[in-house]
Amino acid sequence: MALRFIGIDPDTGQGNCPTVWVDEAKGEIVIQGWKVDDPATHAQVLKTGPLPDHESVVRIPARMALILKEAADAIRPGT
Repeated sequence: MALRFIGIDPDTGQGNCPTVWVDEAKGEIVIQGWKVDDPATHAQVLKTGPLPDHESVVRIPARMALILKEAADAIRPGT
């Protein structure tokens, strides 16, 4: 699997921070974010359904919206 780097949180100093890649072969976005481990957030997430053991919830800042859009556009050209 080859990931293509899309962007990193512009306010982080470039180290160990929210980052976005795309896996063009699978048509997927790969996200590194801050681990969500506070009970209140987990309770809100679980209101929409269970969180399977093989999945996780992460946070990324809203300032990365354009980076996420770029990733979405990279796996769905022309949309």
